[in-house]
Amino acid sequence: MTDLLYFVTEKDPASISLASDHKNVNVGVCLLQDAVYLGVQCQKDEKINDAVKRGIPIYAAKKDVKLRGLEKLINREIKLLDYSEIVDLVLKYNRIINM
Repeated sequence: MTDLLYFVTEKDPASISLASDHKNVNVGVCLLQDAVYLGVQCQKDEKINDAVKRGIPIYAAKKDVKLRGLEKLINREIKLLDYSEIVDLVLKYNRIINM
């Protein structure tokens, strides 16, 4: 089975929908730069919550969350990672898609 990691850098919920639509693939999503806004708990768009409920792991760059002052607002289901942990993700997944 293929492992697929989405690197999302834009505040575009369509990327979460694309990641959620995969069948028979282990998918993960890593939110970087402005995409960390997608993980804010009060966000009206429910795509992140739906992805979490489906068991898709969602990660976010800890530094990007902190720079935007979102530490207390980020969804608790999203795992915050430093850059060395993000590099480990790249090694864990077979394929990477940048969005």
